[in-house]
Amino acid sequence: MTAQPSITKIGIPLHEEIRTKSLLQKALYRVWHDRLTMTALIIIVILTTLAILAPFISNQILQVEYDKPDLRNNYAPIGAPGHILGTDDLGRDHLARLLYGGQVSLGIAFFAAILAIIIGVTVGVISGYYGGFIDDFVIWFITTLDSIPSLFLLLIISAVLSPGPFSLVLILAFLGWIGATRIVRGETFSLRERDFTLAARSMGASDWRIMFVHIVPNVASLLIISLTSAIGGLILTESALSFLGFGVKAPTPSWGNMLSGGIDLLRRAPHLIFVPGILISLTVFCLYLIGDGLRDAFDPRISD
Repeated sequence: MTAQPSITKIGIPLHEEIRTKSLLQKALYRVWHDRLTMTALIIIVILTTLAILAPFISNQILQVEYDKPDLRNNYAPIGAPGHILGTDDLGRDHLARLLYGGQVSLGIAFFAAILAIIIGVTVGVISGYYGGFIDDFVIWFITTLDSIPSLFLLLIISAVLSPGPFSLVLILAFLGWIGATRIVRGETFSLRERDFTLAARSMGASDWRIMFVHIVPNVASLLIISLTSAIGGLILTESALSFLGFGVKAPTPSWGNMLSGGIDLLRRAPHLIFVPGILISLTVFCLYLIGDGLRDAFDPRISD
């Protein structure tokens, strides 16, 4: 007597239902069961939530002001009464400043990455779809921009403009769209000749509709992976600029300028440099883990 295949409530064999899952459903299933990726994702969510709630935590829970100096209580160590992570050289609460600094650093990296992805997708899909002179010009511009060391270019622009958080977002986005452009351009070369694209063209769809309704959604998974890596890279870039004195200026806190400000106080108050450094390293490491996990999850060659 042969075993009958298990039947779902809609009458489809269970093995058929699993086999016909979409790529997105399979990817979400893999991410959910990837402990390392989920742990990194939880850490990023916690850090982001703490940064967003910085005003509430500082005012209502810690009952301190991040920018209020107290010279009678400077250099307080970790665990000091009323100051969980101590105070800095001006007596400002270090935990409150870290929360507000996370708001600035994560905000700059996140919004700069989003803007860079938008620019990169737009330029990449237009270049790949039309080809010809437009593609040649885009490649020439990317090659020219790539020939200049990015950190050197950032230092020049930052020295001239003395950017704040908003202008730093625009600068980082303007210099960070190249990677997304290359990804989308390469995929567009393939997708523009696929049957669904040809069918849309034969039905009278405009070029813009084909590009942004039919082609771009098919590279969404690659863009999500690129976004996580871009945020991690931009956190490092912002931290490096602030560390060198060309990024966010004091008294506005960011993890980068807090790290820079703690260098001269290393012996007297080591927590002022170690805690921001740990937060930067942990955040970037988790973002790269998430990007790596998403890359594996969206790989169609991996079978469940």
